[in-house]
Amino acid sequence: MYIKCDRIYCEGDVLDGYLVVKDGKIVDLYPCDADVHSFIDYTGYRIIPGIIDTHIHGISGFGLLGKDCSDPERRVEGFLKGCAVNGLTGVFPTPSPDMLACVAKVAREEPDGARILGIHSEGPYLNRVGENGIQTEPPIINLEEVKRIYEDCNGYLKLMAIAPEIEGSQQVIDYLREKGVILSYAHSNCNYEEAMEAFERGLSVSTHTANVMSGIHHRNMGGLGACLLNEKVFCEVICDGLHIAPPMLEIMFRVKNFDHWFMVSDSSEAAGAPAGSYKFMDEFTVTIDKQGFCKSETGRLMGSTKSVLYGVSVLVNQLHLPLEKVLPMSSLNAANFYGFGTQKGSIALGKDADLVVIDGEYKTIATYVEGRIVYDSRIEKEFFNQDYLTRYRA
Repeated sequence: MYIKCDRIYCEGDVLDGYLVVKDGKIVDLYPCDADVHSFIDYTGYRIIPGIIDTHIHGISGFGLLGKDCSDPERRVEGFLKGCAVNGLTGVFPTPSPDMLACVAKVAREEPDGARILGIHSEGPYLNRVGENGIQTEPPIINLEEVKRIYEDCNGYLKLMAIAPEIEGSQQVIDYLREKGVILSYAHSNCNYEEAMEAFERGLSVSTHTANVMSGIHHRNMGGLGACLLNEKVFCEVICDGLHIAPPMLEIMFRVKNFDHWFMVSDSSEAAGAPAGSYKFMDEFTVTIDKQGFCKSETGRLMGSTKSVLYGVSVLVNQLHLPLEKVLPMSSLNAANFYGFGTQKGSIALGKDADLVVIDGEYKTIATYVEGRIVYDSRIEKEFFNQDYLTRYRA
């Protein structure tokens, strides 16, 4: 298969020419004047590496959280298709505990859509709540519960987020590190010194950095300061321009090298929903505004509803970062850190043909996973779970 485009964002270069794909791999790169007679033509668009999102709870009306567990396999399959529609080729689904075994089962079946590269368990041992949230007592550590989570994931658990100040957290850290699972600093009330100590105890990732952690003050750098200044820590970041103000994003990127950032969505099932009022997780009413952001009746931000690809557009259009510098934060950095960088994360010879074709407005035109087209906007104009709209739209 030959794919032609005048802007192919390869690792280290932008190619005007052809990608040659065979058996799901990129086997050659041809210049634009090569003698090729039959090809798929994306001239005028851009081809970028398939996006890898390691923190995502739902998309396109298919959620992995909440109390509704009806037809869970269909929900996971719809979720993976929604990921592909939004330019994702690899994901760490971030489900509630009751969905872990189902996600692991679907991962082995490899349905149409994004590929499940691992599972992210955000919790259950979290402490801090978001701005204006109601603080509750921290949960009690139960190592048997952690063992069940690990077993339910059937080898797919790659990341667990934990608040390290909770009593007994070290036994969780030690157990999972022995199993090869990465631990992430998350939803924590730690100050700067406590956070730095936690990183020495075995945490190596920062969950949605700057959000739901103590912030920077000129006399106390807080958990955020520790995440930025500790050179061993790799940081998730939501780049929708609302979770973190663009000037703050600029400061963060100046402090920590670009190769230590993973762009994530942290999106819910409401991502991509039409504007209107909805019942959020069967509990309370929220509003999706005209820009696609989800807010409570008081105007408080209620989770994320923007894709990583949208975040790429924010960094390019608002922070004026070169696309070549942004793209590794959406793919290659995570691939390298989690151990599959030799196969995924960039457009290079020998790697999987995980590709996204985008237009000038950062909309997905087509998505390829391991050389197979899993979304084509020319055929599928819209994709959203209509059952979600019927059930939850006010």
